[in-house]
Order: sequence, then C-alpha cells, then structure tokens
Amino acid sequence: MSVVPRALVLRAPGINCERETAYACRLAGFETELVHINALLREPERLLSYHFLVLPGGFSYGDDLGAGTLLARNLTVHLGWQLQRFVEEGRPLLGICNGFQVLVRAGLLPHTDWRNLRQTASLTFNSSGRFECRWISLVTESNRCIFTRGIYRPLELPVAHGEGRFVVASAEQLEELRQHEQIALLYDGAGYPANPNGSQANVAGVCNPAGNVLGLMPHPERYVRALQHPQQRSPADGLLLFQNAFAYVCQLLGIEPPVVPAEDSEGSAENSRRRIWTARLDSEGEDRRQPGRLRPSATMSASTSGERGRTAAVAAVRREPAPTSLSYATSGVNIEAGEHAVELMKAAVRATHSPSVLAGVGAFAAALRAEALKEMREPVLVATTDGVGTKTLLAVQMDRFSTIGYDLVNHCVNDLLTQGAKPLFFMDYLATGRLDPEQAATIVASVARACQEVDCALLGGETAEMRDVYVPGSFDLAGTLVGVVEATERIDPATIRAGDVLLGLPSSGLHTNGYSLARRVFAAYPLETVFPELGEPLGEALLRPHRCYLPEIMRLRVGLGPALKGLAHITGGGFQGNVVRILPPGTQAVIETAAWTVPPLFTLIARLGQISAAEMYRTFNMGIGMVLVVAEDQADQALRLVPELAPIGAIREGEGVVLTGEASS
Repeated sequence: MSVVPRALVLRAPGINCERETAYACRLAGFETELVHINALLREPERLLSYHFLVLPGGFSYGDDLGAGTLLARNLTVHLGWQLQRFVEEGRPLLGICNGFQVLVRAGLLPHTDWRNLRQTASLTFNSSGRFECRWISLVTESNRCIFTRGIYRPLELPVAHGEGRFVVASAEQLEELRQHEQIALLYDGAGYPANPNGSQANVAGVCNPAGNVLGLMPHPERYVRALQHPQQRSPADGLLLFQNAFAYVCQLLGIEPPVVPAEDSEGSAENSRRRIWTARLDSEGEDRRQPGRLRPSATMSASTSGERGRTAAVAAVRREPAPTSLSYATSGVNIEAGEHAVELMKAAVRATHSPSVLAGVGAFAAALRAEALKEMREPVLVATTDGVGTKTLLAVQMDRFSTIGYDLVNHCVNDLLTQGAKPLFFMDYLATGRLDPEQAATIVASVARACQEVDCALLGGETAEMRDVYVPGSFDLAGTLVGVVEATERIDPATIRAGDVLLGLPSSGLHTNGYSLARRVFAAYPLETVFPELGEPLGEALLRPHRCYLPEIMRLRVGLGPALKGLAHITGGGFQGNVVRILPPGTQAVIETAAWTVPPLFTLIARLGQISAAEMYRTFNMGIGMVLVVAEDQADQALRLVPELAPIGAIREGEGVVLTGEASS
C-alpha cells in the first residue's frame, strides 16, 4: 500500500494499558506508535500525521482532581485545534476505561461543542462501592458507531475499574442519546453483576453523534487472542473493534485493507472478516452488505427465515431476459439476507418475552400462556392493526430507524385504549424492496423496545423482500396488537350523554398521520433547516415518535371508573373523522379550537403550504392526540389526576362533530 494506516497510542503518567493497546492496533493492521503526552504537547501538529488515536486505560496522573481530569485538560487546552480537526475529518478516536473518563471530562462525549467544551455526563464510583474486575457480556446497540457496526452477537470482555458508572443529568438526555444511536454498547443484563458498575440503562459505551469517537469501560485490548480468555475462545471479541477501526480508516484513505490471518479455530475466519465502510460519517450511503454467509435454505417459496418465524418474502417476477442460471436471489429475494436479519433481531425480540411465551422465536406460529386471563371474570380480547404510513420515507431520508417502531406500537396501544384494554402481545410486518439486515434489525429492535415499555410481548412477525412492489430504499411497517379487558370494565361510549365534558391530551407532534401532506409542504427544505418557531432541526420535529397514552389513561380509569365514558384517538381524519366514531345517536361533540395552543409545527405547515384551517383540522391532530369524554361532575377530578389534560369542549344534543373558532371558518 502506498499509504499505511497509522495509530497513535497515547502515553501519560499513570497509564498502564498502553502496550497491550498498541499490540491490539498492530494485530488489526495499524502501523502503531506509543507517544508520550509531553512529546505531543511539544509538537501538536504531529497528531495529524496519524489516522487512529487511542487513549488507553490506567490511572492518568494518578487520577488527581478526578479520574481523567488532568489528561482531559491537557488535550483540550494544548491540543484543542488539532484534536478538533482530527475528529471532524472523521478519523476514529477510542477511549478505553480511563480513556473513556478522559473523553467525558473533556466534553468530547457524549456531545461535542468545540466552541464551548463542557462536561455533559459523568463516570462516577461503582454502585458496589468497590473495584470491579471480572468478565462481562455486552450487546451492541448502535449502527452509527464505526467500531461496533457489523458486530451482531454478544461480546465478552473484561472490566477493571472503580469509577465506571455512567450517569447523565436526566432521563430526557438518556433518551436523546438512544434516539441518536449514541449508546454503542450495553451490559447484557440488568442488575449486578451483569451491569458491574450500576450504569444508567446498562450503558457500557457511548459514541459521538458522527460515530467516529467511542468511549467504553470494558477493555477490548485485553482480549485479542484466544489465550487471553479463560476458556481460550476464538475469535477474540476485543479484536473486532480494532479491526473495524482499521477497515474504516482504510476506507477513508481509499485503500483496500489487507487480509489479516485469523487464529485457527472453526469459524474464526468467518467471524473475523471485516466490513468495509464508506467515508461518510452520517451513515448515508454506507455499504450495508453483510459479510458472512448464513445457513442456506432449500425452500423457495415463503421460506422460513431464521428462528424468529419470519418469512423471507415473495418471489419477484422480472421481465428482462433470463440469466444463464436462475435463482431466487437473481429473481429479487435474498434468503440469506433474510436469515441474517432474523439473527440480528432475535435478542431484541426475546427481551420482550416472559415465561408465559411458549412459542415465539423459531416457531411457525406463536403461543402465549393465557394465565392472566384465569384471574378475570369475563375477559374480552381486543385487537387492532395499523401501520406507520409515509413517515417511513422520512426515516429513510434521515437514515434513522431506531424510533419508527415506537410509532407503530404506540399508535396501536392508543387504539387499544379506546376500549379500555391493556396490551398482551404484538405481531409486526416489515416489507422492503431490498432487504438490509442491519436496517431491518434496527427497525424490529425499536418495535421490541416499545413493546417492553408497555409490558407487551413481541411474539414474532414477518420480513418480506419484494423488489417489484417497493421502490429501492423504501419499506413498509405494520403490526397487530392484541389486548384484554374485563367485560364489565370495557369503555362503553353508549353511556355518553349531553353535558359530558371533552378533555384533550397533548400530542408529541404529527404522530403517524398527515405525512403525505407535510412532506409535500417541506419538500424544498433540507431536514437540517431550523425554523425559528421550531427551535430544532425540521427532521427532528417531524420524526418525533407517536406518543403513548397508556400511563395516563390507566390512571384515569382507576380514578374515574365509569365516569370515563369514551376515548377518541386523533389520527387520520382529525377531530371530525375520529370523535364521531364514539358518539351515540343524538349526541354532538362541540370542540373549541381556541381552548389550547396549537404547536408551532402545525402553524408552520399551514403557513408554508397555504392550507386552510378547516383542512388542517381535518388532516392533523393539531396538538391533541387523544380526546376523552368524561362525566361533568368528574371533570375536575380528571384534571387533578392528569394535570396536562385540557378542557376542549362538551357534548350536546345533535349529530356529528362541530369545531368552533378558527377551524369553523
């Protein structure tokens, strides 16, 4: 090669893992140098002659003033400009253990504002109150992080630290990291000792928004040979992170990475094969081809795709001249990609299962033990099916698939709530023109997380690849939710009477309706555009997940009983198309549109699209995602139980739905 990828492993007083880290870099293919911090401070430009920077573990500067603090200051104060250029050019930076602490204290993780570097997270003392030294299991969580892409199975790595508990200031900040795919690694299991330090949400490693800076507490450099594992397992899991970094740097440099021989072991060559990445750090256009061969299938129609019970789709019919040898793959269906996708999904799906699930992963049909129904006097099953619609196109445009499952599940949960039912199990359907295993796994994982949050099992589903049905890059997502309610506790809209009060629960945005119109309005604007009234990028506002109203409705059901007479989920058709569905004959809902402040996203759509108020209220939820009908004498109690409820109208004699105020014109 004309250019050799070069790695710099930083040395500093108190660092004690630099030699094994350098060995791991060399084993992955890097030309590696150990450079002392003082030498780098004398010649800051030297940093830019390397392609990979690693901050190893240890106790830099004796952890005076806090673990990693002094080294963090050295880097930002004396190497700030060079470090900024290094990161912004897309070169990978890895911080291990103490190196992770350095990156966090320097303000480089989880977010980086080069104009005002400040610490936004912390790595503090282990919850156990002692130094933890053990082997742990990890699962990869992010497709954005270049170090963990292509790693689909759990990893085993050692930890050795006393201050490794990752904490952030708020649950909202943690959710933001998850939505931006910055949580790269999770401890595989809740509670001690699976989570050895008590990190929030089991976080073991985080990356920056671009994905080229990773900090993690486990030590990958301590498991790069089979002999380093207690059972001498091969391939060595820690080496995978360094190999990914090497392949990524080769791609940045435009060179072909040489094949590095793997250790002799059955399957080791297959598992250690590197993936090739594009130089784009926003994940757009990345080569998502999967490296490994999977178990072949001899079945040609609706073949079972892996253990999840998904099918590998429908055969495509093509009109071009037949190739010399026809196959299912040349006809448009890649069975191996389907099976690979299922392998990536299994852990997320199984995480939603309780002992009640008798058959889910791997079965032709799912089975759930209905023990909970035995305790009910007269259980009524409630089912709903829905889809995400063209919001999927927005997810493709933003290359973000980690929240779209919440849209699907939460939409269905809200529909189920209108009968007063609680979720039991969910089945999903994912269809695409060309199956991308990583993308499919990310989508299904988001469905699984949403199911977990509402205590619902994701029993299984189907993934279909139909190139003659869907245009390249597009996908469709739908699902069915089944729940249960006691017959005597089912919400019965037949009890609605004149005089009842209408209350509204705020929405989180467009939810899952009106995107065909919204996308047309914003077609000329980049999704990075920040409109003053939004105060955030347009794409963020549009992709915000559908809100789930399960906690609020269950609280109201307990507190109000039969006084909660009806629920209308405001989806396609707006108020007039949905509230009318729960009105008994002879009753009319009068909604006062001036009773709440319409969120700025809706007013922006109306202004840019020159859309009338009547059309806006017929298409969008306008800031109210669920309308409740409550007995008049219990309205104040409802407001006390859920303070964010807004009185928005009343029931009177008549027919249909009437909107007063701006929408009536």
